Amino acid sequence: MKYLIDSDIASYYLRGKHNLAATFERKGLSNLRVSVITLAELQVLAHKNPHSKINLSAIDELGRLLGVLEVDRQTWRAFSIAKAEAERQGRPSGDLDMLQAVVARQHGMILVYHNTKHYEGIADCEDWAK
Repeated sequence: MKYLIDSDIASYYLRGKHNLAATFERKGLSNLRVSVITLAELQVLAHKNPHSKINLSAIDELGRLLGVLEVDRQTWRAFSIAKAEAERQGRPSGDLDMLQAVVARQHGMILVYHNTKHYEGIADCEDWAK
């Protein structure tokens, strides 16, 4: 199984919470990825609080450790379709959350998250911070 790590889980991992280091090892680091979206969201946190464990060097190391999935034109097209469909159905979601779900779906991955309301009905998900 392949997993895309969302920013909540990545943040908890970098702060040593929920025993995620052991979970990452158990799932196999070669099966885990982050997207450029997650890295950008983490960088916002680092810029807001430069003395946090979530700093630019830790974020870069996480990207090197897990590997980074980029967003390309195909991803943006799939995003526009998914976003329009969700809005037609009255299920609006944040753009970055929708984009993250599309990246997971595009790569046939399970999205690992903590905030269930962000991804309901959009992608296959697991919460590793319960």
